Amino acid sequence: MKNVILLNSNENTKQVEEEEKTRFVKSILESVGLPIDNIWDEDGQLSIENKIKLRGILSAYDVQVIDDYDGELRLYADHQLIGEWKKCEYVLKKDLTQVDPSKKLYLEMHVNYWSVFEQNNE
Repeated sequence: MKNVILLNSNENTKQVEEEEKTRFVKSILESVGLPIDNIWDEDGQLSIENKIKLRGILSAYDVQVIDDYDGELRLYADHQLIGEWKKCEYVLKKDLTQVDPSKKLYLEMHVNYWSVFEQNNE
């Protein structure tokens, strides 16, 4: 599935990307049926204790989350690929209708992800 997220030109793109990736991973883990309630806090962060707890849950259910630290992520359950997050692409755009110069530039964050739980698999 491909989506576009609009960001201010001065937005912290890494933070937004991590938030979106976390949302993606959580949705897949919930779809698999893993007991992950109350693992992430309300800001989407994991404490050290909850990271340990999450690793135990993933191990017990034979689920692997492979993050290549280059922006891509893959999820496996029973050695089957169940989800994939591709590296995001950014396009700098200019809105000439804006009067305020600080609002003229913005970013389009192009996200591309896939999971076996999507209704419209590409």
